[in-house]
Amino acid sequence: MIHMNIFRILGDVSHTASKCILIWAIHSNRSAEGVSLITQILYVAVFCTRYLDLLWVPPGVSWWNFILKNFYIISSLYIILLMTRMYARTREREKSWRLGSYCLGGSIVLTPVVIVINSAKQRTDFSDILWTFSIILESVCVVPQLLLLRQTTVPTVIDSFYLLTLGSYRGFYILNWIVRAASSEHHFEWRAVLFGIIQTAFYVDFAWVYWARQRVKLRNGGVVDSDDLSRGFLVSRVLGRGDPSINDEERAAGYGANHDDIAPSSRRGGKWGPRGISVSADEASIVDDDESDEDARPH
Repeated sequence: MIHMNIFRILGDVSHTASKCILIWAIHSNRSAEGVSLITQILYVAVFCTRYLDLLWVPPGVSWWNFILKNFYIISSLYIILLMTRMYARTREREKSWRLGSYCLGGSIVLTPVVIVINSAKQRTDFSDILWTFSIILESVCVVPQLLLLRQTTVPTVIDSFYLLTLGSYRGFYILNWIVRAASSEHHFEWRAVLFGIIQTAFYVDFAWVYWARQRVKLRNGGVVDSDDLSRGFLVSRVLGRGDPSINDEERAAGYGANHDDIAPSSRRGGKWGPRGISVSADEASIVDDDESDEDARPH
């Protein structure tokens, strides 16, 4: 039996909207600048392990669930396709990939612990183990995305609408579980609530920083920000201080030559989308990393 209430519906709609907004933003800007490939890969792992019941549960049980589950998997795979084939570009460094592996490994290690704690309340099967793993992983898979936005000083396709829908859907799901526990159903899923709170806390903390300093100010596509994410309570403690080494293209795109009168499209012959978002490959910035690191050091 499928249990639906207003908060469950709002959560599903918000989650679906976040996917649509991100795909639209990538296409409209012809760029995936600022979107973490690592986070999107982790999302695929989350949805594929959580929705294995698609293999044996008939669609007629709930067409709502069947359609949305397939949409989450397919849309996540499509975003990865966009990022690796159509708009291949990523500024993620070794630290990001290491952080992503920590999120994945930590979720794998923590899953048996949570299963043992929960086994006193209900019987555990293989699908429940995978569901638990997906809930834990989803609570932290946004961390590489936060790290990437912290390291990026050029305009990105990430905007407040995406953050709002992505951050609010888990909050709606928490309210859904609370309502179910308070109703005649008397079913409280503490795992979803606990890790949902952790996930929502990351989004709220980052959103506060994002809106407090108006991260993207469109002045010839430039950005007026760099290290202010250290103001966030959770983000600064999980990710640490920002890396002062910013490649020359990012520095030029963010601050201009002197500093408001030169559009990013004129710098180093790069290709820039409608909002000044870079769409060209970044081979040159890799070559210049040592030079930019040298420039970033105080003399």
